[in-house]
Amino acid sequence: MSRLASTRVSAGRRRDERRGRGRQSRRRRAAVLLLALASLAEPVVEALTTDRAHYVEGAVTAPRPLVEAATATANAVIPLVAVAVLLGAMLWSRVDAIPLGVVALPSIVAVADEFAHDRPVGPALLLPALAGALVITLRVKWSDLVLLGRIGALVAVVSLIGMAVDPERVLMSAGLAHAEKSLTGAPLLAGIFSHSNTFGLFLAASLPFAFLERRFVVRWALVLPIAWALVLSSSRTALFGACVILAAVLLGWVLPRVVFRLVLPVGLAVIAVFVVQIPFTETDPAAYTYRGEIWMYNIGLLDGHWLWGRGAYFYADHYAELSRALSTAASHAHNTLLTTLVTGGLVAVAGVVVVLLVAWRGADSLGPRRELLVGGAFLLGLLALCATETTLRFTGWGPLSACFLVPLFVLVAEATARRPSPPVAGGPDDAMIDLAPARARVDGVRLG
Repeated sequence: MSRLASTRVSAGRRRDERRGRGRQSRRRRAAVLLLALASLAEPVVEALTTDRAHYVEGAVTAPRPLVEAATATANAVIPLVAVAVLLGAMLWSRVDAIPLGVVALPSIVAVADEFAHDRPVGPALLLPALAGALVITLRVKWSDLVLLGRIGALVAVVSLIGMAVDPERVLMSAGLAHAEKSLTGAPLLAGIFSHSNTFGLFLAASLPFAFLERRFVVRWALVLPIAWALVLSSSRTALFGACVILAAVLLGWVLPRVVFRLVLPVGLAVIAVFVVQIPFTETDPAAYTYRGEIWMYNIGLLDGHWLWGRGAYFYADHYAELSRALSTAASHAHNTLLTTLVTGGLVAVAGVVVVLLVAWRGADSLGPRRELLVGGAFLLGLLALCATETTLRFTGWGPLSACFLVPLFVLVAEATARRPSPPVAGGPDDAMIDLAPARARVDGVRLG
């Protein structure tokens, strides 16, 4: 074959490879977009069809057929797409069973718990596992999650515009309720969500992925509206988590890579101690805006139920009595560890801890510096939010599932990914030196 023909063949092969990579990238990002839309379908439809002026936390004041239809559609799309993609992958390529098992572990534990205690096993319990299977099968990369940052910025911008154009649509109870919580004196911004705290958590979870954007102007065009909407939400937990995320991003840029990798597990361990310590040592019912009372009550619910908990749907099934005993905010324990203990016991906690540990290994193994610092910032921010809110729910696919669970699933995949061995040595272009020949010539001298 002539040199010209060989060059043409190589160029064609490279062109085909680029096209293949482009198709794979589009499929991966389509999966992320699908899971994000499945999470946001309910709050978007609710924001468009519900009268916020008469919103009461935890109460349904009128029939919501469109909201229920949106939720049902989202809950049906995830398993259909996930099963189809998984079956296709099993037929035409190889799927790694280890990450599939890790991401499915909390759901499997929840299903086994419900089945063993003769409680109804709802299909929603399997949605996180199926979403994780979709992420693993399509090999979604950490860089693909820049889409979550863009979606977060879009929701923030739409909410800020709505505050000026149609405030009753985006303000919590038309801005009249909980005015004493406002940090700015402005009404509480809830955006497309029914509560400003949920909006704040969504924005805080989206924030680190804006830093995956490589273009400086676009990056800060994403960060600034997210930050401003966060302030207007007045969600103290979300603002604390955002501060942790920004501090981690700053440290990631300033510290050498090796030092940041050493600091990350220390920071995670310190925050994890606070997640455990805060609810179990608090004795003031009014602490943390009356979360102290909720924590003490939920700890009392654990008597005789430490191992298996009280059931995945305990809070939904007993919300009426919980709200009478506490407040309308009693739909969860306002601490991820405590909520998981009440619903699934120590067994469920163990499953979640496995996912978090593997996710940390995935963050630690991320190659590019930008991805490493965003991975570390996400995990640190996630744990910070866990202290006074419930962020990790493996009992369904809710409004916050995409921004909290999808990144965890991607990190699990990164932790178990098979990477090529590093080159033995590198030249100016980082090309690997071929050591295969048994003989070599150096300056014209034959060796061996």
